[in-house]
Parts: sequence; C-alpha cells; structure tokens
Amino acid sequence: MEKGTGHKQQHGYSVINQNSVNAAWNGQPTTLQVNTNISIPQMPNGTAILAATNQSTQNNQGQLSITSGGGQPTFLNLQANANQPTIVIQNWNANNLSLTNISANNNTPVLVQVAGPGMPGVTPASLPIGSSIQLTQGQLAQGNASPQWMQLLIQSNAATLSIVGVIGGPTDNSGNNGYVIAVNASQNTGPGTGVNPPAGYYATTTSNSYAYTFNWGSSLVWVGNFSPSTAQPVSITMRAL
Repeated sequence: MEKGTGHKQQHGYSVINQNSVNAAWNGQPTTLQVNTNISIPQMPNGTAILAATNQSTQNNQGQLSITSGGGQPTFLNLQANANQPTIVIQNWNANNLSLTNISANNNTPVLVQVAGPGMPGVTPASLPIGSSIQLTQGQLAQGNASPQWMQLLIQSNAATLSIVGVIGGPTDNSGNNGYVIAVNASQNTGPGTGVNPPAGYYATTTSNSYAYTFNWGSSLVWVGNFSPSTAQPVSITMRAL
C-alpha cells in the first residue's frame, strides 16, 4: 500500500473508525467530511483500487486513515488543490476496509472511491470486444478478452482530466494486477516516457487518449472510471489487434 508521509496529531487518532456515515458502503464515489468514517464489511479477495481526492477549496492538506482486518491504520496524505486523485492499489484479502477523514482542518472534504472485480452490491456493465462504451464517474464494466494481443483504448472527448483503472492479467511481485491511467493529465509519464508516474499510477498522458496493449489470454478484463466529478464520460474500447 502507498503510505502517506508525515504524521497526524495524536488527538486525531480518536476518531479513526468512528462516526460512520455508511457501514455497508459499496465503494461508489462518496464525499467524506472531516472526522467521519465509511466502511465496506468485506472486500473481494483480489486487487482493488482506492482513489481519494482532497476537495477543499482552501489550501488545506487532507489526510485519510485506512484500516483493514484489525490491523494498524495507515495514513494517506492528500495534497491541497490537486484535481488528480491519489491512488492505492491493493488486495485487502477479503477483509473489511474502513476509511476515516482525519484532516486537521474541518473544511477538508475528501472524495473517496473503491472498486474492483467482485465488489459487494455492484454489477458492472458489459465490456464487449470491438464496440465502444461510455463510463461516467463511478461506473464499472468488465468483459472477457480473446486469447491474442488486445488493446484497451481509453479516450475522453472533452478537455477534462479522466482517470481509468484497469484490472486483469497476471499479478506483479506485490500480488496485484491493477493499472491506473490518466488522460488529459499535466504531463506524460510511465512506460516509454522516461518519467516515473505518480504513486499508484501506471501512466499519465497530456493527450485525450491512451492505448494499453496486453495479452492475458481468455481472461476477465475489468475497468472503472475514477475521474473527478467534473470530468465528462470516458469512452472505453476493447479491440483485438
């Protein structure tokens, strides 16, 4: 997991996992006010993606506490005035997941979203081969790839930052198989650019489209829209090469 840097003052720890606004959350985009908590009773046993965005209109740094399975909390620092979500990709191993906004300033709401294959109470749309679909913020889709080289085309038809998470294929050394890609971003990062992407991201591009090429056999391909609330729908096309 990507851990935040720095420390929360001790008095902030008392609100962790307290003041629940939804104890049976399904991970859909939700704004979490300071000193409130939201939780998913049981996560899938597989990779999931957490996106968190500091929505303060002031220059307030945000901080999110993350707990799961009775373990110690980890802390995610959320930059002020940043439209691009902070991303964590992890397998929470069928444990619960609990998020608490422990930001120091009360005027620091945090937009949170968690999604991945098998989330409780969520039915993804169909992701066909050869046809484009539109995903609005928070929408998910999945489909089966063909046993050959495939390409996932992510495209935004508006000049707004769009964030798409992709899960599928073999796991990496950390046991995860998730990829997060930003289009209409502030810089080009990731494979082929010589620039490391932000933590949790696979790639970012200043273009309005990105083509991710893969060969995962006849396996499930899952996609989710983690864009800011101001973004327009994202077009997703899975096609054979």
